[in-house]
Amino acid sequence: MPAASLDSKALIERLQVLQAAETWGARLLAGWLPGIAHWEAKHAAGLHLWQNLQIARDLRGRLWELRVAQPDRGLPAALLETVIRRLACAQHDVEFIAGLYLGWKGALVAAYRDYQSHTHATWDAPSLPVVQNARLLGEAQIRWAEEFLQSAAVSPAQQHLVGRWQTFAAELIAASGLFGTAAAPLPDLPPAYSCLLPIANARRDARFQIQLQGFERPSPGDVTAHTRWQFLNYSMEMQAAETLGSVLWEVDGMPWEFYYDAGRHCYDECRHCQMGEERLRELGHELHEFPQFVGNYAWRQLYDPLRRYGMLTAVIEQDAFALKHGTYKGYVTQGDTRSAEAVLYDIIDETLHVRWGAKWLPELLKVSGEQKTVDEVVAECRRAVGENSLAPAQRASRRK
Repeated sequence: MPAASLDSKALIERLQVLQAAETWGARLLAGWLPGIAHWEAKHAAGLHLWQNLQIARDLRGRLWELRVAQPDRGLPAALLETVIRRLACAQHDVEFIAGLYLGWKGALVAAYRDYQSHTHATWDAPSLPVVQNARLLGEAQIRWAEEFLQSAAVSPAQQHLVGRWQTFAAELIAASGLFGTAAAPLPDLPPAYSCLLPIANARRDARFQIQLQGFERPSPGDVTAHTRWQFLNYSMEMQAAETLGSVLWEVDGMPWEFYYDAGRHCYDECRHCQMGEERLRELGHELHEFPQFVGNYAWRQLYDPLRRYGMLTAVIEQDAFALKHGTYKGYVTQGDTRSAEAVLYDIIDETLHVRWGAKWLPELLKVSGEQKTVDEVVAECRRAVGENSLAPAQRASRRK
């Protein structure tokens, strides 16, 4: 038994704070996803926000076993939100990554270690693998961030920005007292700093050319060109992940399960993007050979989160099944098992997404105070996609 073990009430309160901190950290990472320029860092962020929500799920499950049916009740909710919203005020992606990973995630990892050292290994045994997994995932994320910052923040100006923001984040988190330190007045933001979220235009790094318009669909009879086109379009699904990231950040007051489902959805779109990139490489291409299409993210940001979510789940994904089922059958007929399997996994994922949309759109209507019905909102979303989509295949599916 540890020499300075804490009582069960104090330990349970720590687990409550930790699950909420993981959830808020995932939402912040999602909100900044469009603002991270470096391509590989975007993919890492999509994975990490999903990992963080899985950690939160496991902590909430353990809290349920500890007879905490409502783990968000009694939290220092206003303080948590204040700290997160100040961390959101980084002005550059390298600053943000330093603050979130080396600051926020670093504090969480220290809190997990502290929990392990202050609980009873027998009495509280079921908590230990949950906490251990959270700590190990957090440590791996921090190692990734350290390596990324070493390669990305190379100029003296960038290193200054990172160092200053990392110091601010550490002082902010320590002053909050959320993870066992003595509470103190929260530090002010650096001069001229304010929140850039939600990000209006999705950012890409210098390897890519940017275009607003999508890619015209070749004739299905040109098998090589059509296969390249389909997987190039998959590689552009980062826009969908970025739209979902903005929704995750902006929408408050939903049941916790919404953030979990939307986080998985966001990560799925990152995976589909990576799937397209990997298949293009197998076909002899590198992604940066092609322009990055970012226009659909930009125009969707002109709408509220409810309608952005409706556009993705009830319109774009729902209406894409006909094309995807058709191309899947085509690949099977052609003997292109690699492409067929990739599309099949996408169809499986998208089926989940459409079901989540049907589940959560009514709740989003309630939370947002929307007076229209779900059907009326979906009809608006359908018109908006038809009028504004810059992806030719999406416009074509509206006309059918």
